[in-house]
Amino acid sequence: MPVPRRDVERTAAVVPTGYLLTKRTLALRYVDDENGCREEPHTHVEHAVFYPERATATLVADDREWPLSLGQGLWVPAGTVHSASRSLKTTLAVTFIDTTMASAPLDEVGYVTVGSALRELLQHLELTGMPRAQRLRAQTVCLDLVTRETRPHIELPLPRDERIAPIAASLAHDPADDRSLEEWATLTAHSSRTVARVFKAETGWTFTQWRTRARLALAIRLLEDGIPVGIVARRVGYTSNSAFTAAFRGILQQPPRAYRASHHR
Repeated sequence: MPVPRRDVERTAAVVPTGYLLTKRTLALRYVDDENGCREEPHTHVEHAVFYPERATATLVADDREWPLSLGQGLWVPAGTVHSASRSLKTTLAVTFIDTTMASAPLDEVGYVTVGSALRELLQHLELTGMPRAQRLRAQTVCLDLVTRETRPHIELPLPRDERIAPIAASLAHDPADDRSLEEWATLTAHSSRTVARVFKAETGWTFTQWRTRARLALAIRLLEDGIPVGIVARRVGYTSNSAFTAAFRGILQQPPRAYRASHHR
């Protein structure tokens, strides 16, 4: 269930005084975890860049689920409500950035590029001791490498209304679920008219339009992992490749095979 913003905890700073940034791998545990990222909705006093160190991952920020693939990061400005998985299986890493020591590439939540050079340099800084001046120079290079992401993506707004939030959460986890709006309404003890109206009001899309975007958000991640188009189509809920291709082209303006060929890493 969505957490009211007044109840969201604001964590303390993670970046040591006098430095620009600090990197954390979310599958690991740190002595300062009480001030780090967590699975419950919270905010930071610092900016943060989340990115997968391998394969793909997702993050919930600013009431949206953001799919992330290798080479892609999400800029989360200080004070933005978000939550992140700390599962041992997560591929997510986060770099906290001192707001007083560095300028922001974006004014709001958005995608940035986190290429191999940046990932390797951040890992080197995390694992290697070095003089302060040298570390600051390397951190400055890291910040210069964080740039706006231009690859196509799908933002999936997550509704906060408790009448439909469980439906959206279930479909975000398993978008291949083909239960109808009427079936979901019965399951949640609401009228289908209410569910339809609240979906449109909360997300800006109809139930069917939102589910299509949930399916394609997962499809993008699977295609970038190198999974064949036919398997992806079935995994996200399409019974035919042609229906999947039509939906994919309608939103991303290109067929899934072309997307896979240009974005598979």
